[in-house]
This record gives sequence, C-alpha cells and structure tokens, in this order.
Amino acid sequence: MEDNRNIKERKKQLKLTTAQVAQMAGLPVSTVSKIMTGETKNPSFLTIEKIDKALAHEEMLRRVYAYFKLLKEYIDSHPNDSVNQIEFEKLYKRNTILNQTSYELTDCSLAIDTQRINVEFIHELGEDKQIELLNGHLIYNEAPNPKHQIMVQSLGRIIDDFIHSNNGKCQMFNIGINLYFEEDEHTLLIPDVVVLCDDSKLNESGVTGAPDWIIEVVSKCTRHLDYNEKMHRYMVEGVREYWIIDPEKERVTTYIQGEPMMAYIYSFDDDIPVKIYDGKLSIIINSILG
Repeated sequence: MEDNRNIKERKKQLKLTTAQVAQMAGLPVSTVSKIMTGETKNPSFLTIEKIDKALAHEEMLRRVYAYFKLLKEYIDSHPNDSVNQIEFEKLYKRNTILNQTSYELTDCSLAIDTQRINVEFIHELGEDKQIELLNGHLIYNEAPNPKHQIMVQSLGRIIDDFIHSNNGKCQMFNIGINLYFEEDEHTLLIPDVVVLCDDSKLNESGVTGAPDWIIEVVSKCTRHLDYNEKMHRYMVEGVREYWIIDPEKERVTTYIQGEPMMAYIYSFDDDIPVKIYDGKLSIIINSILG
C-alpha cells in the first residue's frame, strides 16, 4: 500500500494523467487506473516497478530542464562573464536539497543525479544541439551568434573544397554531428567542425571514436570547457589536431597529437597551417570574416 500511495503522490506532483503514466510505463490504462484508484489492492512487483521507473524518468527530465533554466538565466544575467559550467553544476548541487516528497520544480529545489545522466537519456531530450554531455556533466551551449555561424560555415567550405580538390577520402561535418567515444555512455559532444578520415567510425548516430581534426569556436558559456576539459578529452582519445578559435581574443590555439602540452598560438591575421595535411592547407581567420 505504501508503494501505491507513493506512486499516486508522485503522479500528482508531476501533474500527469493516468493515460500518460500508462503510456510511459508501457502498461494498459486500465491496469494503471485500478492501481491509482485503489481497486487493485496488491499489484505485482513488476507492474509497480514499471510505473516507478517511468515516474523516475519523468522526474529526472524535469530536474534537467529546471537546471538548464537556472543555468541559462545565470548566463543571461552575466553577459560579460565566462561561465565555468562544471563548477556551476557543483555549486548547484551543494546549494540544492533533494526533497524526496516534493517534485515541484519552480524553485529548482531538486538536485541532479548525474549517475543517471547518460547518452541514452540525452537522446530522449530530442535533437537539441544546445545540450552536450561530457564525462557525465551536462553542458549547455548558447545559440551561436551570427559571427560564430559565419565562421563555422566558412571554415566548412574551405575545408570541404580542399578535400574535394585533392580527391581526399576525409569528410567534413559542420552542422552539428554527434561525437561519441568507445565504451563511454556518459559523453556526447557536438563540435563545431569535425573532419573524419576513417569511414568505419561513421554511423547513423554520428561519429564513434576520435576524428582527425576538431574545431571549436569559443563562446562565453563554453570557454573554460573548450580550453580545458574538452581539450584534454580530445587529446586523450586520439584526435590528431584540435583548434580552439576565440573570437573575443582574436586568437587560435592548436594542439597536435603526439606533442603533449604543446600549444601553438596564432592571431586571426596569421596563416595557420593544418598539420594533418602537412601544411598544404592553411587558413587566415580574418580572411573568412571579410
């Protein structure tokens, strides 16, 4: 009976209909209805477990959306600041209390259980290119501004033209391809530009394994990640070349596989060589900005 009362209270807090709960749990509406009304006094453990998992999943979805709402509000209220999102998440967890009896999310009163945040969960949020997952940490990406978009589109054209003019086997992606790493269900990244030379890593979901070249264009809410956590992860996974383009500082930082902790720094006026192509391709950032 205690399980039944708990389920009914959680359903009420989530403002779900019986039909919605039944659909999420994969159960007949009549079965769920009888449990909610008390007509079924002793439902099976398996049935209760299905309903519990469905409610728990919905609770987590709402916690995630509440967290992103708070994060976005913080970013919007600090337009001149660079936000360390991983530190923000840690602070959020320390300053929120998990109330087991309430699922009201208007005040972001629930903590996020990162142990349950994985790639499958992110997929269920839909095709939202503003959300990434890095080592179990939720990452929010601002909608790219016009300068960011022009830069990514122009870089894509230059790289794609070079590949095709040289009959290259590599492929370029700059419209938000998902990047996964082997045996890691807690990371899903969406780099600005990806160059992949190994077709075996390409699948219907995106790219699984290290691409050959990744470019990230910095925004204020991803600055710390691009220079730190993402850089380390890309290098560890075997990305051959990584560029960080920083419009605010008008600076490009590149990292090359096999040269640990060696960063090459260029201005937007420099002719920057692409090392995976032995310098046969080089790019001046200011030339693509007009």
